[in-house]
Amino acid sequence: MTWREKMTWCDGCGVEITWGPLVIETRAYCCQDCTQGYTCACGERMEMEEESRDSGAETTPVQTGYLV
Repeated sequence: MTWREKMTWCDGCGVEITWGPLVIETRAYCCQDCTQGYTCACGERMEMEEESRDSGAETTPVQTGYLV
């Protein structure tokens, strides 16, 4: 099974869930708002994250605490 076959979609808003979903009675949700039938902003948040990755902006190196 490939990674693409394991994709999870929110049963509330339909957004692809790339983090740990909230599972209620075998249904997967992206956030608490979707579990209660409210409008959420998870799709908008994901679009903003994708735009920042696609912009080519340099990222700050992560310091690990190890000396090289």
